[in-house]
Parts: sequence; structure tokens; C-alpha cells
Amino acid sequence: MNGLFRPVLLTALLLTLSGGKAQTDTDLPAPQPPVYPVVLSTGVRVQVAAPPAAPHPDAGWITWSLDLKRAAPNGRFVALLFLRDAVFAKDHTAAAQLVRPDGSVLDLPKSDVNILKWTPDSRYLLGAGPTTLRLWNTAGGVRLWTGARGDVLDATARYACVAEFLFEEGGARVTRLRLPNLSPAGTFVLAHRPTDGERFCR
Repeated sequence: MNGLFRPVLLTALLLTLSGGKAQTDTDLPAPQPPVYPVVLSTGVRVQVAAPPAAPHPDAGWITWSLDLKRAAPNGRFVALLFLRDAVFAKDHTAAAQLVRPDGSVLDLPKSDVNILKWTPDSRYLLGAGPTTLRLWNTAGGVRLWTGARGDVLDATARYACVAEFLFEEGGARVTRLRLPNLSPAGTFVLAHRPTDGERFCR
């Protein structure tokens, strides 16, 4: 038999055995989401699973991995931010979950954000995306403010501060918002770009 015809016959045999279609990655069971341990200040230990994998439009599975873990200052709540794996940056999506003192895990709505920050009193979680600030209470309720890009977040007892880096001038423009209604409370400019965890809100 001509060797050129063997791959064709082999493919036909595989199609026959598999019910008429070639087996792809998505014919296999979805991979199990990774699980991450969380320990609250109450002593409660929780295993938090990433969002489930979804079929990729071409082949295989789209999975999620942990990007950030942020404990509230009182230690009674922990927020986790998961990123969906994607080849192109425009396809990246984030999803946040909140672990509460009783060990329950809450999916936070509208949580496609880049960074997370707790207010000092642990009452609210802030999240910043390209142009939108989210504020969640610990029951999962959310408020939105649309304005400057959030490169870094900070908060005081009264204000949330969103720092947008100024690439040509250097430094950062800070928008200050009243808590918890997110009403504008003025702007100011920093001569430097604040880092994650730096206290710059005033």
C-alpha cells in the first residue's frame, strides 16, 4: 500500500471509532479549577476555587488563576481577584470573590478590575478598572463611579483616592471621592507616582 494513503486511512478509522468526529481538547473533561487556601482572623479556613474553565473558541480550555489576595484590615474578610488566561490583552477578564467571616464565598458583581483596596474600617472594598471605580460593601452591593483611570488606589476613613499616572508630565493626578456615595471631592497632583500600598489619600 502506498505510504501516502496510510494517514488518510488512519484518520478515517479514528473518525469511525469516535462516532464520526475527531477528538479535540474540549471533548475531554474540563480541567478542575485550582483551589487556594484562605485563613481568616476568626480562625476559619476556607478553600476558594477559581471560576470554572470554559471552552476556547478554537481549541482547549480557558482557565483562571489567582492574581491578588487582599485581606481586610480587621482580617475578617478576604478578597481574591482571579484573571482569565488569554493570548491577547483585550481578552483578559477579571473576577473577584469575597470570603466572609462565616466561611461563605461571594462572587462580587461587576468585578472586572485591575486592583483592589480595602477602606481602613474594613467596611468597603474598592476596585479600579480602566475608567471605572467600584465600591462593594461586605454584602456584595456595588456602586460605580466613571472617570479617571485607576493606576493606584488609596483610602482614608472619609475618602477614596484614585491616582492616574501622568506619563508625559510625570507624577499622578489624584481624584478624591467621598465614601460611601463616591461623590467627587476635588483633585490634586502628586509630583511622584505612588506605589501599591503607599498612603497618599488626604
